[in-house]
Amino acid sequence: MKILILIFALISVTRAVTFNCTFTMHSSTNLPSIYTCFTQTVSNINEETLTAVFGDHATGKSFADVGFVYVNRVQSLTYIPNGIENFFPNLIALQFSSCNISTLSGHELDAFNNLKWFAFTYQSNFERVPESLFARTPLIQTAFFDNNNIKIVGENLLTSLSQLTYANFGANSCVNRGATNSSQLSALIEYLRTNCNEFPCG
Repeated sequence: MKILILIFALISVTRAVTFNCTFTMHSSTNLPSIYTCFTQTVSNINEETLTAVFGDHATGKSFADVGFVYVNRVQSLTYIPNGIENFFPNLIALQFSSCNISTLSGHELDAFNNLKWFAFTYQSNFERVPESLFARTPLIQTAFFDNNNIKIVGENLLTSLSQLTYANFGANSCVNRGATNSSQLSALIEYLRTNCNEFPCG
């Protein structure tokens, strides 16, 4: 019995997702300098739930101070892990860039009710943005989807985001434009509806 328990424990460990973070201050477009977990190393990716985070915090800082998780250039990563919010309860910004994520279910952001800034970029095989992606994140102000291979955008993806002020859909298959004010956002939403619809007009 002890041997079986040990084997199960070893399997569980090897199937756990872990982030190896560099904790630092970071800023980006429309995002002032903020305490960040920056990682280019995601280990044991056979399981989709984050179970451990490694890295040395800056003096006086803790997981509760992290406002931004930035995952960059992890080609072995094919999904957004579950459970990020369990380690970083106060996130307002989340970025996945240059990974190998080809699909989203639409529920990846459901746990991030306070999210204001989201970037999902440079995913060369990503073609479809699900309509429900921002259903539980009404505070979104900035959204990046540039440099993917987007062909379809859920019709009402952006319409419920009353605080949205900036969106970038540049360098995609069906769209190559962005918006930085309300009139441009209205035009972008109409463009996406016409040109990136699952059932194109005309």
